[in-house]
Amino acid sequence: MYRTAFELRRQKLILGHLPFLGISYQSREKDEEYREKFQNKLEIKRVMKVALDYNVRFFSASSHGFSDLVPLHLEAIKEIEEEEETEITLIVCISVPLRIGGAKINDYRRWSTQIVYETKKTGRNILYKALNDPILNCRPGWKENIQYARPYSVTQLKGRLNIEWRKWENSIDILSEWRIGWIEPGSEVDFISLARTDLVGEIIDRTREAGYRCLLGSHHFGATAPILQDAGIGGFDGYVTPVNKMGVMMFPSREIVEKTVIETRRGGKMIIATKPLAGGRIKPEEAFSYVFQSVGVDACMVGVASTKEAKEDFETAKRVLSKKG
Repeated sequence: MYRTAFELRRQKLILGHLPFLGISYQSREKDEEYREKFQNKLEIKRVMKVALDYNVRFFSASSHGFSDLVPLHLEAIKEIEEEEETEITLIVCISVPLRIGGAKINDYRRWSTQIVYETKKTGRNILYKALNDPILNCRPGWKENIQYARPYSVTQLKGRLNIEWRKWENSIDILSEWRIGWIEPGSEVDFISLARTDLVGEIIDRTREAGYRCLLGSHHFGATAPILQDAGIGGFDGYVTPVNKMGVMMFPSREIVEKTVIETRRGGKMIIATKPLAGGRIKPEEAFSYVFQSVGVDACMVGVASTKEAKEDFETAKRVLSKKG
């Protein structure tokens, strides 16, 4: 039997996977460095071995279509399980394949739609926050493209937004050989929630019908969680969302996300923090003290690119957790 939500809350730590896919959240040069390094499966397994040494048995992953390095990462997980004679439970993020009518969703227009909604909802300058977010600015041409992207209208979304269900189901089916604890529909959930909460409910239902528990990915947690709560959407165990002391990728704002975390956990949902170190911009002691002590998340994903980083981060996290009341 795969590990439960109780075990995840007890263990607290999840080995992140994005560095293994060549994503640093620092620079294109650093991305290339990671990509070259982790084309060697042995390098992935060396880092995984350190995580196992710290009793981390939950790993995150992405579905095959996300990157050409995903198959190598998943192979490494299988091999390290056999070599270390242990079981690893995965939380797998799957991007939701969206279309408006017959056309693919434009990511910049999707973000622009979200920014307009959150600006109206909060009265804050959300565009300014997005323009100055250091992780978003790792995307090529982010500032230029987001300023001029035309948002989708609510009418467009309500009348024409749809999901490529066959593609979604194939992404799940290909994972049948791994121990999957949760499927995480990606942050497209934020966009869908603006006008089609019924589609969010259908994603959750189809995930459960396939035999998996569900966590929802969110980059706009402070806006999305209240929408889904008001719509009465259930059947999922919680959210995977950025939480860090700098407020990086926490939308609409760090303060709103902090408040929403408390309210959501009070309602029985788990909160799994991503980007706790803000892509290496926060020192580990400060980062883990914030997510575990100040905010009180249930668990967090920690992406590391070397055995040295893994030892430092997991050692620090364990020390911070040992102080937690």
